[in-house]
Amino acid sequence: MTASGEGGNINLNLQSDLILRNNSLIDTEALDTGNGGNITINSPIITGFENSDIIANAVEGMGGNIDIITSGIFGVEFREELTEKSDISASSEFVVSGTVQINNLSIDPSSGLVELPVVLADSSEQIVSGCSSNRNSTFIATGRGGIPHNLSQLSNYYFTWFNIRDLSAYQKLNNNNAKFRTISSKPAIVEATDFVRNSKGEIELVALENKHFVTKQISECSG
Repeated sequence: MTASGEGGNINLNLQSDLILRNNSLIDTEALDTGNGGNITINSPIITGFENSDIIANAVEGMGGNIDIITSGIFGVEFREELTEKSDISASSEFVVSGTVQINNLSIDPSSGLVELPVVLADSSEQIVSGCSSNRNSTFIATGRGGIPHNLSQLSNYYFTWFNIRDLSAYQKLNNNNAKFRTISSKPAIVEATDFVRNSKGEIELVALENKHFVTKQISECSG
């Protein structure tokens, strides 16, 4: 601060954070007819608490210019005049106020986001209809294992699957029973009871009788 004449300039180019507390003051204020000095601050993070100010005010002269470059500024805000809070001010009581420019280099959290469509897809069109031959089919997730609550969870294989259907409704045989009968006319194999000599002089074992028998095979199919 200067009581008369022009206010001096302050240029802070910091590699670490700027922390202002307990009535801390960065001041290029000019009283009387002098113009306020300029303040330039380049710091990764700027914080101001407990009535700590950054000011370049003037009374009868022009207010100074404040230029701040940072990735984040907290607790201290630009105001037209000084208050009991932490302020950034470059005002003039009788002439032209100075300019305050804060270049915040922090990343915009909304950048890179994709806007969802307003009209959502009809969920009924995303479900495949069941088999046309059986319209009473249902799918029930009981939560007793096998099917996770959502896709991010693993299947719980410690639970045993139980059939909760009414089995009495499925124990009836349908009317489409079929019977098959197979009749064989091949000669039955019987034990030899005698032997004969053929035209080549060889001995052949023969049976006295050559009986035929009928085999019967019955099978049923049920639904």
